[in-house]
Amino acid sequence: MSPKTSKVGVVGAGNVGADVANALVLLRKCVTVVLFDRTLSKAEGQAWDIEDSIPLLEEMEIIPSNNYEDLADSDVIVVTVGVQQKLGQTRLDLLSDNAEIIRLTMKELDRVAPNSIVIIVSNPVDVLTRIAIANSTRAENLIFGSGTVLDTARLRYQLGKRLNVALRDIHVYVIGEHGDSEFIVWSSAFIGGIALTEFFIPEGVTLEQIQQEYAELTRKRGNSIFERKGNTSYGISTVVCQLVDSILRDEKEIFPVSVRADSNYGIGNEIVLGLPCIISSVGIERQLVLPRNAYEQRLLEESASKLNEAYNSGS
Repeated sequence: MSPKTSKVGVVGAGNVGADVANALVLLRKCVTVVLFDRTLSKAEGQAWDIEDSIPLLEEMEIIPSNNYEDLADSDVIVVTVGVQQKLGQTRLDLLSDNAEIIRLTMKELDRVAPNSIVIIVSNPVDVLTRIAIANSTRAENLIFGSGTVLDTARLRYQLGKRLNVALRDIHVYVIGEHGDSEFIVWSSAFIGGIALTEFFIPEGVTLEQIQQEYAELTRKRGNSIFERKGNTSYGISTVVCQLVDSILRDEKEIFPVSVRADSNYGIGNEIVLGLPCIISSVGIERQLVLPRNAYEQRLLEESASKLNEAYNSGS
């Protein structure tokens, strides 16, 4: 795969799908974008609006479609379809409506694009990724969810500002559910190769206060945005672009995406949740086992239990 000849499909032309397509064009991540929606006029409106920017950028093509066959030969397909979250709902509240949509979508994608790498973005992303894996015939390394990549980006940005350190030197992950039971693996946090526990903390605040503040901020950030503008789409669209870029360029970057947990995490091998993986031209090239202390292991088990219960009750 090469960004110079690449094709990316986006399934769903709602807020997230349209912003993903727009970001792919603005950031020039591929040559062709297919924006699919069951309602062709919706896909056309979004695609034509994006298309008007192309003369000011590099030559690209964005194709609106309501025909799954147009997704054939895509290198990557991003799935954003489903009922959108409403004020007061959690992501897990969307499961009963979105589970069947994902099953039907994967059936069509297996038919027209069996070798494409599929990125699930629809919520609840961890459970829907598990459903996608269970209902697809493609190799499991070709399916993963956006997981806690956005949550981790939010954390690193805020922590970098607080510590006055470049973001590229902040190494810390949010893992588990993309939702209320997610948590930060503070015991594996490093700043420029120095353990966070050994790093200089600004006067007037303790490390414990920072950890408590940012755990809360990271968990509630999405809802805070939602309450103010009615949706979240810019952050996740950038996340998707980075995942696509790592695939098309075979960059082997590490992202905490939704995958079935390695047995070394001690939560079985069926639960799907956000864990760090190397993303490359084969999709999931390797899952990494992140060191964690006993308290973090308990949080991981609680998050896994919550997601497993949701899967068993709503899938």
